[in-house]
Amino acid sequence: MQPNIIKSIGYDQKEMIADILKLHCPSGIDLDCTYSTGNFYKNAPYAEPTYKSDTEPAFDDVIKADARALPFEDNSFKCVMFDPPFLTGNPKHPKNLGLMRKRFSYFPSMKELWKFYTDALKELYRVLQPNGILIFKCQDLTESKQYLSHVYVVNEAEKAGYYVKDLFVLLAKSRLIGHNNQYQKHARKFHSYFFVLEKKNKPCIPIHSQV
Repeated sequence: MQPNIIKSIGYDQKEMIADILKLHCPSGIDLDCTYSTGNFYKNAPYAEPTYKSDTEPAFDDVIKADARALPFEDNSFKCVMFDPPFLTGNPKHPKNLGLMRKRFSYFPSMKELWKFYTDALKELYRVLQPNGILIFKCQDLTESKQYLSHVYVVNEAEKAGYYVKDLFVLLAKSRLIGHNNQYQKHARKFHSYFFVLEKKNKPCIPIHSQV
């Protein structure tokens, strides 16, 4: 009989998170700093996080806080979940934002989005215990060109002092199609990533090419 091996790819987000916790955070998630409406935890085979925060709390038990400035002491948590925005768009032109941006949060530019990732990685490093785990979900973006956010995250994580301990690829059987799909120049992304980042005592030397 083939052993039940945890694979690096899958279609079910909650099963993937459960596998990540089984391998890397058996005690569960201490903090979800982008909790939103808690979709990660509805009918999930793992517990809700001990602490929940978000910039726009949807529930009374969610702390209002930005992931770049958390109200917690240094070295507080063993495991943190981080599911930040991955889209950009100009709010001055709402007709051009498309279906995805109406459904998800977004930043005005790629520069600002990636700066948010960098600052959040540093703040989450601060609140993690030594050898603590950050679960970081991200997705690449294609506008007029490709923006490989997963490459950027790896580089910035290593600079901040994380070891990229594991990588999971979440596949999708379908995706929302944007308003400008008739002008397609790149493959439509049918996947996203879950990085497992481990806090180390000193910054690692980046080994990947900067985007």
